[in-house]
Amino acid sequence: MAYTFMFFTGMWLSKTVHPLYFNTHDDLVNFGLSYTAMAIAGTTSVFIGRLSDRWGPRAVLIGGTVLYSAGMTLRVVHDSAVVAVASGLVAGVGASSVFIGLRTWTLHNTTEEQRVPIVSRREFMNQAGTALGMGTAGALAAFIGAGDRGYVCVLLLAAGCVLAGLFLIPPGRTSTVSAGRAKAGGAGFATVFREHRGLALGVVGLGFLMGSYASILSPYLPLLLAERGVPVALVGVVLALASVVRLTAAAVAGKYLRERSPLAVFLVSESCCAAATLILALSVSPWLAACALAVRGAFLLGATVSQELLQLNAFPTALAGVLFGLVQSAFLAGDALGGAVGGWLYHQLGSSHTVLIATVLTLANALLVPTFYGRLRRLSETAPERQSAHATS
Repeated sequence: MAYTFMFFTGMWLSKTVHPLYFNTHDDLVNFGLSYTAMAIAGTTSVFIGRLSDRWGPRAVLIGGTVLYSAGMTLRVVHDSAVVAVASGLVAGVGASSVFIGLRTWTLHNTTEEQRVPIVSRREFMNQAGTALGMGTAGALAAFIGAGDRGYVCVLLLAAGCVLAGLFLIPPGRTSTVSAGRAKAGGAGFATVFREHRGLALGVVGLGFLMGSYASILSPYLPLLLAERGVPVALVGVVLALASVVRLTAAAVAGKYLRERSPLAVFLVSESCCAAATLILALSVSPWLAACALAVRGAFLLGATVSQELLQLNAFPTALAGVLFGLVQSAFLAGDALGGAVGGWLYHQLGSSHTVLIATVLTLANALLVPTFYGRLRRLSETAPERQSAHATS
């Protein structure tokens, strides 16, 4: 999907330059305010999902694209706390809308057989845009001009990339979306928790768990590699290599996943992520740690794609937006908790013990997700049999 490539290119152009620009003016406090406001705004995902069920994913994608571009444009103002908070709030709502819109569009406009290549292709475009944005942001800023000129131009270019995605949003199946909206018209949060309580509570719990262990580990990877003996000058190279490995995995994931069950792929991928994280925790060799991180990137891709396929197959079409919103809000809540606890854990226990905790949480997720979605599948398969037996009795 070309839209995904443009969106993530713009996102990472901006995310890479944003802190550098604010740091140049000693305004990192305002950067922190903007970042926090964006995270808080992301917790509105559950309400955005409700709008997606009512209006359709394309409308949410259009609105989210405009809002995210506007929030990114406000980042050129570095010396105002009010503008920084406004930028984070607007961009946070916009980004959440885009993420939910992409997932609900896939559910509304594809069959189960079509989803594997589409989700894999979207993840590939995500990784390609991320790599391009991160890799060219600094060079672009330097090429355009020294000082504020380069940073401001890149920030505006990033916002323009995202806004240009409006012309690349794919059309939807009008009949399918209209039918979904009609079914969702009278359904609210009470309906979700009354008729799908187990599903809602399960996705909230799993989303919270994944957010927690991700934020305990990911922000501290540069520190972890340095402590394992990787030269500071090469830490960025190792992280870039992990991104390339994940991009390569995304390129071949579609063909591999078409031939295998998402349940099995998730179990193997997430278990291997846990094993790679364990090696990262126990490694005394810098190059073993670097290899473990690169391998982890490939398996993380498999876990990410297969989990989304499990969600797409399990969520009722008319309520998909609400459920994806619940997943995203729970993930961000877990991310906030993990981020707050992570620094304390590293300080109190050291990196090895903290990464061991992340390993245990990853392994728990590897077991709980297949158990949960496997049970949902068994229940859905037995429900028609029970209805048939009841009708003939």
